[in-house]
Amino acid sequence: MPEATTAADVVALISMSLRRERARAGLTLTELARRAGIAKSTLSQLESGTGNPSLETLWALGLALGVPLSRLVDPPSHGIRVIRAGEGPVMHA
Repeated sequence: MPEATTAADVVALISMSLRRERARAGLTLTELARRAGIAKSTLSQLESGTGNPSLETLWALGLALGVPLSRLVDPPSHGIRVIRAGEGPVMHA
């Protein structure tokens, strides 16, 4: 995803990040909302991209997910994978 430049971009990034991290943690909407101390409807709105989270809400969600706040608001970085000569898959024509 390109760098977020508008409010809509930031909301979309947060929405994507919350869904990704909740799935990674294996939590339901209900369980994450309970752990973060927020309403399930609030979390649902945030994940669907229709909510407008406060910093306090994002902080609580980060704590509940066990991730730093930056993981929820920064675009994901693409890792670099180095494959040295002779280490990659062999393909025959």
